[in-house]
Amino acid sequence: MTQPHVIRLRGPWHYEPLVQWELDAGGVLHTVETLPPPGRMVMPADWSQPLGRDFRGRVRFLRPFGRPTRLEPEEQVWLVCDGVDLAGWAFLNGEPLGTVDGFREAVRFEVTGLLKERNELAIEVELPPLVYAEEQQLRPDRTGLAGGVIGEVRLEIFPPGAK
Repeated sequence: MTQPHVIRLRGPWHYEPLVQWELDAGGVLHTVETLPPPGRMVMPADWSQPLGRDFRGRVRFLRPFGRPTRLEPEEQVWLVCDGVDLAGWAFLNGEPLGTVDGFREAVRFEVTGLLKERNELAIEVELPPLVYAEEQQLRPDRTGLAGGVIGEVRLEIFPPGAK
């Protein structure tokens, strides 16, 4: 199989907290009124640095990028995300691509027809408050850690007939 040309979308990315939750002593979920401010970070990474290890909620990550140069008419461009913690949704130029659930397997989206000269990739990541037993089941390798886009995000360009 022909190896693709790879363009890594490491950073900087903009992030914006959309919602924050916490559990009270009785186990009831509450929305936190005041959200942390938006900012920038380099990916892949969890959100422990800017938002704190204990932040639980939904965060939108945005990454602008240009259309790959010298793209041949028959080449295919795939967006690949190696993982988010815990659940995510990907959008390109406002168009939904699909879900990015978990961090054990890469997710691939064919995006050739969606590319413009200037593009914006958005990945929304959600990590709700979980009790310890849920964390052990849903994220056994990441129990107690912060969420985020923890896997590499990249474009893979395949020549005609290679994919």
